[in-house]
Amino acid sequence: MSRISHVALSVVVAILLAGTASSAQIAPETGGSAGSGDAATPGRIVNADALLRLGDLYSDSAYTNRDLSKAFDYYRQAAEAGSTPARLRVGEMRVLGEGTESDVEAGLAAIEEVASAGDGAALALLGDLYSRPGIHGLSVDLKRAYGYFRRAAAAGNETGILRSGEMLARGQGPEKDSTAGRALVRSLADRGNLHALVSLGDIMSDSNVGPLDIQEAETAYTKAVALGHLDASLRLGDLYGSGRAGKPDFAKAFEFYDKAARAGQQLGKLRVAELTFRGLGTRRDVEGGLSSIKAIAGTGDAEALSLLGDIYSVLTPGLPATDFPAALGYYKQAADAGNIHAALRVGELTAHGLGTARDVEGGRSIVRRIADAGNPVALISLGDLLREPQSGDVDGEGAVAAYKRAADLDDADALVRLGDFYSDGMTEAVDLPKALDYYRQAAARGNVVGAVRAGAMTARGQGTTQDVAAGRAMVRKATESGEGEAHVVMGDLLTRGDAGPPDISAAMRAYAEAASLGWTQGLIRLGDLYREGKLLQSNGRRAAGYYRQAAEAGDAYGLLILGSAVSESLLRNAGKPADGVAALRQAEAMGLNDAVVPLADAMLYGMGTKRDAKAAVAILERAAASGNIAAARHLISYYRDGRRYGRTTFIKADPKRARQLFAGLSPWLSRGDRLVEEMLFSADASGRGDYQQIAARMHELSAESRQSLIRMMRTTHPNAYIYLAQHQLKQAGFYNGPVNGVLSGTTTRAVNRFCVSKSMRGACRYGPMSSQAGDILSYAF
Repeated sequence: MSRISHVALSVVVAILLAGTASSAQIAPETGGSAGSGDAATPGRIVNADALLRLGDLYSDSAYTNRDLSKAFDYYRQAAEAGSTPARLRVGEMRVLGEGTESDVEAGLAAIEEVASAGDGAALALLGDLYSRPGIHGLSVDLKRAYGYFRRAAAAGNETGILRSGEMLARGQGPEKDSTAGRALVRSLADRGNLHALVSLGDIMSDSNVGPLDIQEAETAYTKAVALGHLDASLRLGDLYGSGRAGKPDFAKAFEFYDKAARAGQQLGKLRVAELTFRGLGTRRDVEGGLSSIKAIAGTGDAEALSLLGDIYSVLTPGLPATDFPAALGYYKQAADAGNIHAALRVGELTAHGLGTARDVEGGRSIVRRIADAGNPVALISLGDLLREPQSGDVDGEGAVAAYKRAADLDDADALVRLGDFYSDGMTEAVDLPKALDYYRQAAARGNVVGAVRAGAMTARGQGTTQDVAAGRAMVRKATESGEGEAHVVMGDLLTRGDAGPPDISAAMRAYAEAASLGWTQGLIRLGDLYREGKLLQSNGRRAAGYYRQAAEAGDAYGLLILGSAVSESLLRNAGKPADGVAALRQAEAMGLNDAVVPLADAMLYGMGTKRDAKAAVAILERAAASGNIAAARHLISYYRDGRRYGRTTFIKADPKRARQLFAGLSPWLSRGDRLVEEMLFSADASGRGDYQQIAARMHELSAESRQSLIRMMRTTHPNAYIYLAQHQLKQAGFYNGPVNGVLSGTTTRAVNRFCVSKSMRGACRYGPMSSQAGDILSYAF
């Protein structure tokens, strides 16, 4: 026992034995002592307050000799001696099954008895129990919980005021009224209540609650810090680091985390270690940061264990590759310690077979148990798993139901997922108006990603009448939040030509800003501009530089694009084909499974390595057998389309073999990917009727899938490509010739007119069959 704990226990025992008259009663004759030498004996005058304090001591998680059975017995004795707080503790421990056998009904009855007299603490406790998930035998009932908190507030109980205000502001139980809820919390914060100050900061900086007031949030947190609330320092760190206060200020975030860490806050130490590991707001030290995180995890800290799981389950700068078995081990330890995020990740990795044998039902059941308790994040995760063919039979209705339930729990991310459901074509035919409606709902709740996607669709005229100015304005407004995706999308709207005239300077600034926020897509987009040469003069060296920066920041796709382009000699002054192959192998070593596709092509055509068609097929077969979907689809394309260069045939087309492979892969593909493959088989039939069927079903695909299909057809099925281009250009009023799949002068002029209309004249200077023109034509779909 520590010296401090020993002194505390001695003082309490001394008070107990003194039998202070103010709250003393004769101890009952029945009921044994809770511990030898320090409990009241039968017939002696005892102090109920001292018994209560002994119960508090033995139930304190910081006490080295914590003993919930002893705590319960002391609380029971104090209750029998007339202590009302002890009666509440006894009831609560019976409900939770802590230190005694669980008896929810008896525990609630004991608390209700006290509450019936209007006791605010009892009413607040009932509200807490009915709003707390995970209590065996007691379902969450937010409406009932809110009712108890309101009654507690009416009795002047500060917990009741605080919790009823929070629930009202968030719409948890009652109908949402953010203004009234915030006012309740503010009324308590104005009295100097520390918990209310922190809560006020939380709800004023949460866009899901209502309009943001970052200044009031900062003021509330700062007051709480001045009054000694260390969690408020953490909250300020989160506020500045998350971007909720505008562009993330990691240096300021680090300052507040460091302050909490120096005051002994474990979470502050963890945040300092994480920012050090990632090089955000301080000098980057991967080894030192990771060592600190592991040291904290070694104490059993669930947050640190969960963070290690996150680090090892994604490509992380400074680490050689992903390590799913290690990640799963950390997640399991964190989950055992009660970390919900880690438990969800265990379920997700189990369902996907990452780091362990694939167990779809086992993984889904882990996530479903948490979702059934009303956890919105788990509901979103469950919806995602129900949509993915890689994690079991697809259940679109179940996914939508899960997302909608999460949205009803005020999670705006669920509305974004619903928008994705109807826009990505993975599960059912695309419904752009419905998708846009959900994105707009998310944006109305302050969700930045929802605003970005609604703005992009408005600017492109997807699901609504095109309004370039309004759409761009929505996305530009979203960039003020510091959300990296907003900057990337802003750049896209300013370069692609499908959402108004290009503005290359503004686009490059947007991509650079995204990169400064840690979004490597910004670097990759800058590389693409110099590689493609549609709006800038091609510069292979500059393109390669941006791709390498992305790779150094941990994005292996930078190496994938660089390696593919260099191996095919598409980037001048950026290296030899062999250098490209080396970059692809490095991307593969980093854990990027997609790298096997361009590696196979390099082998097939002898680009930077020895030409070996059999070896190319073999590495795709091995990758496909291990579950690599991209490799399996590429292998199908080898047999469906054949591979030749000039007069040399590398792989002879074998449609029968291709269809056999597709039949085996089909259950693992999303609806959209499966439809794309079917369309490619139809195009291979070379019949105009087949082309018509493809054109008639294009609307079922997402915009990205349609564009991808057009780009693939340009090289593998040129007649189908021209047919679809003619069909779409005729609908748009640019082409008035026959739709027959034959490239004619009329078709070429129509393509040029389309490019001019998109302010992308230069992209079509090499003709309709060029890759640049193909990119622009894909936007017509």
